[in-house]
Amino acid sequence: MDITLLNENTLKVKGKNASIIINPSISISKTEADAVILLKSDSSFNPDKIEDSRITVKGPGEYEISGVKISTTRVENEQIVRIDVDNVKVLVGSGKAIEKIHDKIEESQVVVINSDEEFNHSILTALEPNVILIYGSKKGEVAKSLGKDEIESANKYSTTSDKLPAEMEVVLLG
Repeated sequence: MDITLLNENTLKVKGKNASIIINPSISISKTEADAVILLKSDSSFNPDKIEDSRITVKGPGEYEISGVKISTTRVENEQIVRIDVDNVKVLVGSGKAIEKIHDKIEESQVVVINSDEEFNHSILTALEPNVILIYGSKKGEVAKSLGKDEIESANKYSTTSDKLPAEMEVVLLG
C-alpha cells in the first residue's frame, strides 16, 4: 500500500486492487483512481482530471470498491475517512476534525493528518497508530510536539501489513 501526497492537500492511497484520490484540488495533474473522496463539503474539483473513477464520496457512509472498504464520518463541514486497504487500516482527516471525535475512532495502524489548523497534538499518540503521516502548513510544529526532532520527509510512504513498525513512526509528507 502506498500513500502519496500529490500536491499540498491531495492524497492518493493505492493498494493492490484499487487507488483512491482524497481531497483532489483543481490544480492536480491528470491521474487514475477508482474512487474520489472529498473531505470538505464545500470542496470542488475537476472530475476530468481523474480517469476511471467509479464513485465520488461526498458524505458519510460505508462504501466498498474493488475490495477496499471506505467508511466516512462527518464532523461539522468536514469528513474523516477510514480506509481498509491491503489489510492496513488507514485514518485520514484534519487534526481539528479528528480531535473532536477521537474517542469514537476505531483503531488504525496508519493515521494521515492534515495539520493546516491548530489542534491538540496529544490526540495523535492517544490513537496509538504504528505510523503517523503529517502534511500541511504546521507539520514541523506537530512533529516537534510529538517529541520527534529528526523525522524523515517524503512525498510517498509505502508499507504492508507485515512491515508496519512496532514503535510509532512519524513521517512528514511533502
